[in-house]
Amino acid sequence: MLRELNELEFLSLAVGQPFNIAVMLKINGSVETKLLESTFSKLQKRHPLLRVRIISDENNRPWFTSEGVGKIPITEVKRTDDSQALREFHRQLSTPFDFENEKLPLIRITIISSLEITEIIICALHAISDGFSMVFLFRDMIKYMVNPEEEIIPHDFPKRDVDIFTPKVRKMMPKTSFFAHSVYFLLRTYNFFRYVFIGKVKPAKVNIKEDEMEIYSFKLTKNQTAEFLRRCKKEKITVHSSISTIFSQEFPVIGSPVNLRERLNHNIGESFGFYSGVTVYKMKYRKTLSFWQNARRLQKKLMKSLRDRKLFLLQKILSKKISLTFQRKIGTYYIEIVSRKQPFSVSNLGLLDKLIEDIGLEEFPTIETFFGGTTNFLDTFIVLFYTLRGEIQFYFHYIKTKYSRNEIKSYSETVMKRLMDAIEK
Repeated sequence: MLRELNELEFLSLAVGQPFNIAVMLKINGSVETKLLESTFSKLQKRHPLLRVRIISDENNRPWFTSEGVGKIPITEVKRTDDSQALREFHRQLSTPFDFENEKLPLIRITIISSLEITEIIICALHAISDGFSMVFLFRDMIKYMVNPEEEIIPHDFPKRDVDIFTPKVRKMMPKTSFFAHSVYFLLRTYNFFRYVFIGKVKPAKVNIKEDEMEIYSFKLTKNQTAEFLRRCKKEKITVHSSISTIFSQEFPVIGSPVNLRERLNHNIGESFGFYSGVTVYKMKYRKTLSFWQNARRLQKKLMKSLRDRKLFLLQKILSKKISLTFQRKIGTYYIEIVSRKQPFSVSNLGLLDKLIEDIGLEEFPTIETFFGGTTNFLDTFIVLFYTLRGEIQFYFHYIKTKYSRNEIKSYSETVMKRLMDAIEK
């Protein structure tokens, strides 16, 4: 493979290094390293972006190339305690990939093993993977581990000569850097007068260190999940809109990653790659209205934010004609201003049971936990949720220097109470 990064990948790379995405799978029992090595060798044949590295051309433009790229590195570590895996998970998120090593792909695996419990951490450069890609990879990994003789069907996409954007979206994107420079001047001026000169607000940290990241999790029971989903259906409100409404009382500006696979010019299918956009929706929660009335208001705003002209706004502003460094500056100002210096994200992976069905999961060791995350950017509070085994599971990714664990625990209890109230009222 040899192709230039597209606009989605370019924007992700512009966030800077490290900017990774990782998932962690905790299972009962042990996993043979040789079986995992064989499995990921097959996965590299199935998913082209698992065997690429990044190079720069004479104009310092980034390209993917598969030339000289070797196997995915797998590191096995002896399990010593229950918190070891989480520490390693955060270390992987905060460790940049070595672009200078011509043999290394942009993904790595860590196994923390014992006879009783094994944790598998898969970490990739965010520019080659979104959340759904990680789920597809996790599913394919189990499928090939359970059925070693399973036929490998490669994904041919994406190719060098393919434009993934529809003509309508492509037409929005600037052909020169003039617009980007104008936007940068306006954002920088607004930021200075609104937050520096008047507000005296310090800029947020851009990339967070591993010892500053923390995760807190909780979940609904199967009965609570069923009741909540039933109520959402009755009120004709999506689960995502309902969950977002729960958090809107403290966070009136919410960003959410959006799966763009169905919006692009070609059938991406389940190819491993970065096919994610971001939508931002704002709503001030009205306490004079019921929860479900507020949820309807938020859902209307969310649906409007999913229109192409808003969903691809960053691609309209941030042309590939500008450098990665300059794009990073614009993106940082844009996020801080749009989020009002309080970046908050709700990420919904949906019904994982459906995504991983019919892969022989019953023959795989029992999965205790499965979760993912990204390198924290600008002190963002990230809420990840999905449904697995009939239970809605929540993961709060937060910064320890900004929130204490007691504050997060208390907030999770508040969220649970709101969820129960939403079911009953």
